[in-house]
Amino acid sequence: MKIATVGKGGSGKTTIAGTLSRILAEEGTKILAIDGDPNPNLALILGITRKNADKITYIPPSIMQIKEENGERKLFMTVSEDELVNNYGTKAPDDIDLIVMGKPADGSAGSGCMCASHRAVRGVITEMSAYSEYTVTDMEAGLEHLKRGTARNVDTMLIVAEAYYRSLEAAARTYQLAKELEIPHVYVVANKVRNDSDQAAIEEFCDSHDMPIIGLVPDEENFMEAERQCKAPIDYEPECAGLIAIRAIAENLKQLSV
Repeated sequence: MKIATVGKGGSGKTTIAGTLSRILAEEGTKILAIDGDPNPNLALILGITRKNADKITYIPPSIMQIKEENGERKLFMTVSEDELVNNYGTKAPDDIDLIVMGKPADGSAGSGCMCASHRAVRGVITEMSAYSEYTVTDMEAGLEHLKRGTARNVDTMLIVAEAYYRSLEAAARTYQLAKELEIPHVYVVANKVRNDSDQAAIEEFCDSHDMPIIGLVPDEENFMEAERQCKAPIDYEPECAGLIAIRAIAENLKQLSV
């Protein structure tokens, strides 16, 4: 199963992606985590130390090339699956393989557009689909990756949304674009739910826009404290309400893959 988490900046999509990866890997399931955000933070949520996260080698956009085949332009990966992981991968807790990509060519301001990076993320998601049982990709915040079709080749998209108008409106636009890309499974993750009023607002909005909700995650103080201490949420407080909610989402995802 190829899963992508999307949402507005600050919605908590990276926390959802990293924690889901750790939960899905607990029983020895092979997981490939892909950080496709130009501002990569997935390593820390997975439980990689800040020191080791700073040593990660980013995958260059040139890893994917375009070639003509039978009159059609197709993407191909310039290295094998094993070479990609061996050369650019980082081991996270629970034997998760993490690869990080998405930065501009030289990572500096004014260095050009992200076209090649979007193409590389899309291609790697496809080419690495047989490498693991689950591929979990933390996508770039916003809608650009959907407009460029970067997430076209995933089969499950989780739209992380909060209980305020701009977040929910963004979720609705994201949902529409995901359906246009014909992604088979598209769900909303209601995140940072503070009270019954928040839950009711999200449920009412999603119901009016025919957007199914796969889970509700409370506004979890332990997640914020884990971030302050540079720890993975699952390592900081594995039995908190937020973790229990994400575990329920993981169980729902497992049922989709049966």
